[in-house]
Amino acid sequence: MSGKSKRNVERALRAHYRAERGAPDAEAKAATLAAVRAAVASERPAGERGGGMTFAGFVAVQARFIHPRVWAAQLALVAIMAAVCLPSSGMARGFSVVSGMLAAATVLVGLPDLLASATHRVSELEYACRFDCRAVALARLIVLGCSDVVAVTAIALAAPIALGADPFASLVHACVPYFLACAGALLAARRFPSSQALPLACVWTLLVMAGAYAVHALAPDAYAQASTWAWALVAVGSLGWAAREVRTWLGSIAAGLDVFAPASTPR
Repeated sequence: MSGKSKRNVERALRAHYRAERGAPDAEAKAATLAAVRAAVASERPAGERGGGMTFAGFVAVQARFIHPRVWAAQLALVAIMAAVCLPSSGMARGFSVVSGMLAAATVLVGLPDLLASATHRVSELEYACRFDCRAVALARLIVLGCSDVVAVTAIALAAPIALGADPFASLVHACVPYFLACAGALLAARRFPSSQALPLACVWTLLVMAGAYAVHALAPDAYAQASTWAWALVAVGSLGWAAREVRTWLGSIAAGLDVFAPASTPR
């Protein structure tokens, strides 16, 4: 086919497609937009239809997206602690170290959902939303943090309720491993990609749990009543580290995608 014939065919095709193209239907377009608005309005809770969603409402919405396995696993950890505190279990003397190990395990239960944005690579999309990636992370942190508070408190108070142990001592024995696990997991999430952060956080938490068991096995007097205030000081220090890691992690998210989604090499 010659060049002239080819151009003639192209002109004929363009003319054909222009003739077949229908004019925009303004009424159909308006009806479609109205249907979309009605569908969106019907999905909103009744309290939000008069205006934009508040951050508190956004946090409540995020709670619905937490996987049910998180709640089931936390209930299972509390049930294990309750079983340990039964006189028939034969483990009543080791309830302090068990509470600390189970409290640390609660961190691993919710960590995959906390890091879901980076894991599923939707961070770039979330940055373009009204409640951006930092708001999503903060909302999930609030939801998971509140559920952890309930779970760790239940684990810590199981021994005082069942065995008459000192509530303050039980609480600090559970809080120290929990805060250490939180801080190390967030450090891994901040410094490494999510594909590496989850395994590293798991390893760190297992080391915390092993450390708690080693202290109980090698120096059982460390869990004696006289050491309670020393545990309290360590709990305050580990809480400070965890708070610092939370602030730094949220700050790295606010700094933008290049900071929040690091390369394969650690920063």
